[in-house]
Amino acid sequence: MKAETKDVNNEEALKLETSMWEAAKRRDKNAFLRLVDDSAVMVCGGYRCTGREYAGIIADFDCRSYTIEHFEIVCSDTESVQVHYVIAMEVKKPMNSDLAGKFHVTTTWRRKDGRWKIVFNMDQRVMREDAE
Repeated sequence: MKAETKDVNNEEALKLETSMWEAAKRRDKNAFLRLVDDSAVMVCGGYRCTGREYAGIIADFDCRSYTIEHFEIVCSDTESVQVHYVIAMEVKKPMNSDLAGKFHVTTTWRRKDGRWKIVFNMDQRVMREDAE
């Protein structure tokens, strides 16, 4: 008998998303790889790469702090969830100032072999405060 599964709620989805950001903040490639599918499509900072390729640059990631705002579930079912939110990032080094600021983020998570994995992630800088 197959175990019953349910749609992901807001708290569970936010926990998944926070786990991704915490892995990135700690520059923990292995933790990030546990969360992202190797072939995920990652479109960040205007560049496209796979989840595995993005995990390879985590060691250079610069995040002093972040705040997730306006978190919402776009759609969800028992096997997938797509979220959207605004993230406010602060960096440690001035040379990484392009990573600082507010960004719209959308992530699609898919249940694979019983674990949630990122299959798509994209960000876009918030150009005006009223565009949040």
